[in-house]
Amino acid sequence: MANLEKLTDEQLARRMSKYISMLQSIAVRAEYYSLGQCGEKELKELADDYKNIRDSIREDSRYLNYGRDKKGSLLLWDKYFPSVSEAAAWGLYADPCGNFDKEYFKSLADAEERLTKYYSYDYWRIIAEE
Repeated sequence: MANLEKLTDEQLARRMSKYISMLQSIAVRAEYYSLGQCGEKELKELADDYKNIRDSIREDSRYLNYGRDKKGSLLLWDKYFPSVSEAAAWGLYADPCGNFDKEYFKSLADAEERLTKYYSYDYWRIIAEE
């Protein structure tokens, strides 16, 4: 676990961009796999990616909830923290090994919506590249 309050704005933005791009990747792969046959290896990899992103977002949220002494940048507390807290609370609630049903895709969309509520994916990318 990284000490999030010690990360620069660029590092935070890279971390958030990674979360958002991973959610998008999972959604695209799940949609593709839902159309036909998919190998066991690919399904396991997709489920592992879902679990990893879910657990990472929840871990960031818990870490920041318990470290509320407001050390770190404004970006951390004004944009990053509320985004991951909302995504942890309202997204990624589907069974990662379940069917690619409406609930699965909604859980991904809800998480991405929360992560991009304050800054868009493109804006996070701009901050990450500066």
